[in-house]
Amino acid sequence: MNAELKLFALGTAGVTLVLAALLVIVYGAETGPVLQALAARTPLLLSGSPDFSRFEGGFAANIVISIWAMAIAAVAGTALGVGMISQSSLVRTPSFLLMNVLRNSPWLVVLYAMLYLLPFEIALFGTVFSFSPMIKAVIGLALPVTANVAEVFRGGVEAVPTGQWESARSLGYRRLQILHRVVVPQAIQFMTPNLMTTYAMLFIGTSLVVVTGADDVLSVARTVIASDGAQYATAIYLYVLFLFFIFCFPIAILTRWLEQRVRVRQ
Repeated sequence: MNAELKLFALGTAGVTLVLAALLVIVYGAETGPVLQALAARTPLLLSGSPDFSRFEGGFAANIVISIWAMAIAAVAGTALGVGMISQSSLVRTPSFLLMNVLRNSPWLVVLYAMLYLLPFEIALFGTVFSFSPMIKAVIGLALPVTANVAEVFRGGVEAVPTGQWESARSLGYRRLQILHRVVVPQAIQFMTPNLMTTYAMLFIGTSLVVVTGADDVLSVARTVIASDGAQYATAIYLYVLFLFFIFCFPIAILTRWLEQRVRVRQ
């Protein structure tokens, strides 16, 4: 992984220097005080609290939303992927239609749809279920990602040589047994890099959840700008950009390394 480590070090240092240079160009002699202001606001931007006393908002909220959305999409996408490789056209055709609808839906439109379609509270059998802006954001992001996971699942299964299916059938296994015990364990190595790419894409997409009213890092950034003044807007948004980069770039490097390992094994 030496080449990837060098790429990670160069990429991290390069982007940091570029963002630092932009700060100097924009603020000039005021760069020092601006950096001090950023440092003072860092706990709020990262955790949603001014002293790291809780992690209910800010960048932490983006991480939580992405993890929950990916977990839901992984389960739903796997089920949808199984439907897409079904031998029955009554199952396969609707699964493909659903996947294409979800995959080709703009994420921002889906988030707005969840914002207005889902009520804030719903009562079922005497129990009241609440849909906070964060839950709406999770559901809104999980829907299009489900389609991507389903496609990853289908691609991974189809990458396994057909001889594995035939060998398992000759041993008396049924289709679902072959899928569960033989094909999917081998397909995981093909799926993993693509799933990591999907997660990185999903995490970048969490920057859109501000439309649902979730207390994410962009929502906190807007509050800080309104409080401290618009002169800090450029610095704060560059800082948010750096946070997203520093979170997603290692995932991209690890994905690249895994892809190379899979290619070598083939």
